[in-house]
Amino acid sequence: MDQPFVQNDDWRRDESDEMPKRRRWLTVVVCVVVVIVAIGVAVCIAASHYQPLSQTLNGEYGSQILTSNGTLATNHPHGTSGIVWTEPSGSFRVEVIVSINNDQRFGVTIDKVMAPPNPSGTSNVQVYFDTKPGSTSSLGFKGGTAFQPTSLASEGQLQLVLHWNQECVPTSAASGATTYTELPVEYTFKGFHHTVMVPIDSLTITPRSTC
Repeated sequence: MDQPFVQNDDWRRDESDEMPKRRRWLTVVVCVVVVIVAIGVAVCIAASHYQPLSQTLNGEYGSQILTSNGTLATNHPHGTSGIVWTEPSGSFRVEVIVSINNDQRFGVTIDKVMAPPNPSGTSNVQVYFDTKPGSTSSLGFKGGTAFQPTSLASEGQLQLVLHWNQECVPTSAASGATTYTELPVEYTFKGFHHTVMVPIDSLTITPRSTC
């Protein structure tokens, strides 16, 4: 008559032993989920602030200004290596060579290179690939094929030529000489889009009395 009660006690003992195991397993699962979420958040934060593009002058740099008829604008040396350009009348073209360096361990995609802001605005902005650094057949200010978004691997360098048009702004309307030292560059890393300023060879344009 006592046998059923003995079996029932064993069942309850097994159930009581099983409950702590289930709680421990649930705790482990929750901890793993928390760790995974924390790692994911940390990766997202790191990716959203990742900036591998060099902020030092390295590679080919240069600039020039052309008048509306395609001749070099008036210019004179400034300091040891700088050039100061006198703003041509009417519309004129600015041409810049820029080298973009990736100094970190992960590659990025260079999406767009833009002209810097200026008093008269910019038009007809064009970007071209230039030859690779160290090449004996450098294309210089002419550039090569039209730029399209491209990957820049770790320790890689991308050399580009940027052309844009702007209008003469007379001395009476200008606040002084305009100096460009950097260009806006858009890039993508792990789905995050960034815009940074990449340095160029200093380009100074002095306004003229009349345009």
